[in-house]
Amino acid sequence: MSEVLRTDRLDHGMNAGKEQKVWDLLRAWRRCAVRVAREQWRLFFETGRFNKNHRNEDEAALAEVVGAVNRLQMVRYQVVGILDSYLSNRQNEFSRIVEGSALSNETKHQLHFINRWRAWFGREPLTMKDGTEISAETRRLARQIMRRVLSKHRKPDFSRIGMVLDQRAAKLREAERSTEFNLWIRLSTLERGRPIEIPLRTHDYFLKRAGTRKKTIQINERDGRLYFGVVTDISAVCEAQKQAYRPRTEEIALDYGLRTLFVTDRGDFLGRGFLQRLRYYDWRISRLAAYRQRHGLKIRSPRYDRYVRQMRGFLETEIHRVLNRLVEVQRPARIVVEKLRFRNPNLSKRMNRLVTNAGRRIVEQKLRDLHERFGIEIEYV
Repeated sequence: MSEVLRTDRLDHGMNAGKEQKVWDLLRAWRRCAVRVAREQWRLFFETGRFNKNHRNEDEAALAEVVGAVNRLQMVRYQVVGILDSYLSNRQNEFSRIVEGSALSNETKHQLHFINRWRAWFGREPLTMKDGTEISAETRRLARQIMRRVLSKHRKPDFSRIGMVLDQRAAKLREAERSTEFNLWIRLSTLERGRPIEIPLRTHDYFLKRAGTRKKTIQINERDGRLYFGVVTDISAVCEAQKQAYRPRTEEIALDYGLRTLFVTDRGDFLGRGFLQRLRYYDWRISRLAAYRQRHGLKIRSPRYDRYVRQMRGFLETEIHRVLNRLVEVQRPARIVVEKLRFRNPNLSKRMNRLVTNAGRRIVEQKLRDLHERFGIEIEYV
């Protein structure tokens, strides 16, 4: 049974002094992550793979950036995890390009073999299971295809990542005497031997989350504020839900709109009034942005960020509500959804950009959640 994890974001109750220490640690973590990513990309193009256990000549100096050797190891594991995920998506794209080409079946087979083993840039001889050695021409073609794929996508930006800490750096415990804060984190800082205690505010959704709480803590920044993520393993819960799920519909196709959020192939309109609500948020955000531009101010401000957060919150709530209701009523075995393009001519360019960035991510995460919890097959067309 594969592990299924969920992260609940909790607000904190730190004073200004403690918060500054967390910010200092986060900035050091990001500086270290940028250097580790640079090291891993060099390793990838030299050997054809990333290596989370790699040690370089400046290991002590690199550890000094983040303040401890164990934190450097956490940074390296996090960076390699992100890069591996990025590369997996590029692998899928490589496979689609090869499959849709006019190359011979033999060449396609060899290219798929190279792609499977991520040997696009490796220089050592590569032999297939039947003993056939892949030619230099095919290896060169694989490198050309992969370079083309990589050029179409930006590499992950590690200058803005959050921290993923294990119990060596952050220990979570239940409150002993406090009534306002249910959870506390003991966090090591850049000052050796001087950890800080951080109170966390829980909420009903988190308290009702079934599963096993992991010993991993995430610290993220959003709109200039710090949030703490507590990770829960819900694998057993998802397995039980899969066993209990009984599909009533073989397949449902979803067409994305905006006037209504989705339309099914059966003629059902899901999320009526979606566009009308988005236009209200568009009016508020665009009016504030125009005002600040007229007065020579930066568009970003606490008020602007608050409006954007409210818009994203509406997107997340509505998308989750609609898809949960679809599964509850129709109980499909498979959902086919068009490739998401969250754009509408009735919204401003700014709003289209905000909705595209947030909406696609929320829908994809929710569909992945439905697959993990109920075993529903998801296909994008």
